[in-house]
Amino acid sequence: MNNRYSFKGPIILLIAAIFWGTTFVAQSLGSDHVGPFTYNAGRFIITGIILSIISLIIDKKKKKNNNQVELTNNKSNRWIIFMAIGVGLSLFLAATFQQVGIDMTKSASKSGFITTIYIVLVPVLGLLLKKKVKLHIWFCLIAALVGSYLISIDGNFNIEVGDLLTLICALLFAVQIVLIDIINPYINSIKLSAIQFVVAGSLSFIVMVCTEGIDLNSIYMALPAILYAAIFSGCIAFTLQIVGQKYTEPTVASMIMSLENVVALISGVIILHEELTLRVVIGCVLIFVAIILAQLNIFDKKNKKNIC
Repeated sequence: MNNRYSFKGPIILLIAAIFWGTTFVAQSLGSDHVGPFTYNAGRFIITGIILSIISLIIDKKKKKNNNQVELTNNKSNRWIIFMAIGVGLSLFLAATFQQVGIDMTKSASKSGFITTIYIVLVPVLGLLLKKKVKLHIWFCLIAALVGSYLISIDGNFNIEVGDLLTLICALLFAVQIVLIDIINPYINSIKLSAIQFVVAGSLSFIVMVCTEGIDLNSIYMALPAILYAAIFSGCIAFTLQIVGQKYTEPTVASMIMSLENVVALISGVIILHEELTLRVVIGCVLIFVAIILAQLNIFDKKNKKNIC
């Protein structure tokens, strides 16, 4: 395990998951007025603009204090920018495949479960990068995945084309998490977050113009939902993800972030008065136990080598 990891990372990621979980309501309200690419373009672009302004202010203050603006660690600016663009591209593609998959399956719960498969794909990608995963972490991953299944799926699980598209989305989210872990030591968190949203927002806008057009009245109607997602899910939660991943193993980070499904469920019970079944309770308990067990052994001094 890399010695830069600490307990504050999981706490930060938990806060991010809470914001993501509550954003599902905004996404639902926004989709009543605009298409998926318009919604994503609006939230991503607004987030990118806000974070870019904050990043410029921070850089200006650092220059004024004669501090180094960016950590290079022998990495060229070209490499850093290339990797940051890769993070933004993976976010755009993941969000696109997820939305198209939901539209085809017409099942948000199934889509939510398939998306959480990224918690298994992250360590698999880590293995390809020659990073090891402790045995107990694999058991925790399986328990978290079973918990997500119990929360999300009710009835028969039939594989459809939309499910395969959502599976690609899960892979892309896993790629995003791994890329963030690679680039994190070399770039300011807010700057990285700003770049990824500018990239994702620009690409979403291009697709929006080509497929959905621009309807200012509809955008105005959806603006409250777009602003909520832009500020709380984008500016706050995604930036917290990048900050939290600085201090958390990517495999454990993916498990913690999967708690957004639990938060979304709790929000539905409280706000929408949805039914809370025993099956769902067991699923929530499994996820919480898996994450706690993964954390308990995270600082094993005998395993200080490359842990994903």
